[in-house]
Amino acid sequence: MDSDHRRLIDIINDFEASAQRGAGQVPDDNMRTTLRRLQQYARDHFAREEKMQGKAQYAGMAENRIQHVLLLDSLNDFIVKFSEGKLGPGKVATDKMTEFLRRWLVDHILKVDLKMKGQINLSR
Repeated sequence: MDSDHRRLIDIINDFEASAQRGAGQVPDDNMRTTLRRLQQYARDHFAREEKMQGKAQYAGMAENRIQHVLLLDSLNDFIVKFSEGKLGPGKVATDKMTEFLRRWLVDHILKVDLKMKGQINLSR
């Protein structure tokens, strides 16, 4: 799972780099593509986690599944707002989106993954 988290961080960094290159043009095609990649990778990551939890018969699996759904919903909602220009103009919107993405990932790691750490080997 650590490699998954690194990949999620890489995608968020790609978004930030794209935002810096395209200042003033929000959202541009590179940003949209990066956000779609992030959505897909997050879904895949959560599916891998849930499979691992099932194999380990992790007691908190149902709660984690709910957290995954909530995290994906919040990601989708924020992406829609960003795509529709509802986060503000230019750099304001990209800064808000970048801040949200970083907070979203930390939230996932703290609320979901760290609870499992003692029961499941997440580095597999």
